[in-house]
Amino acid sequence: MAKNIINILRTNHITVAFVAQESGLDVAQVNKALQRPVATWSIQILNALADALGERPGELLEQIQDFPFQLQTDDGQLTIQHVQFQTLSSYQQVRFAVESNVLEGWEPTAKEVRMLREAAENPDDEMASEIERLFGDRDE
Repeated sequence: MAKNIINILRTNHITVAFVAQESGLDVAQVNKALQRPVATWSIQILNALADALGERPGELLEQIQDFPFQLQTDDGQLTIQHVQFQTLSSYQQVRFAVESNVLEGWEPTAKEVRMLREAAENPDDEMASEIERLFGDRDE
């Protein structure tokens, strides 16, 4: 659920005057922006608010906008969250892992899917050997 920017500012004891002063904007300009929907804000306003809160603009935007999560997969194109896989086996391996964890509440980003794709398509042989040594058959 998105948080109201006014509540975020209050929680952090930050006033509109402080945002304006720190960014070089006019108090009336900041006030006017805060009364409009987030989608109408200029980058300058978003940057000013993020800077005053000590956050990156993208992080602040995620907090104040509702973007419902949707897992996007395409078996024909071998994509998860629009990330293309080279092989069907790596796609299926990552898709299974992602879907299982989404059921547990994880909302993977494309960046996280790219990391999983890299691990699936370019496995670390040294790490795989160590895992096999630790968890492999123990018929000894």
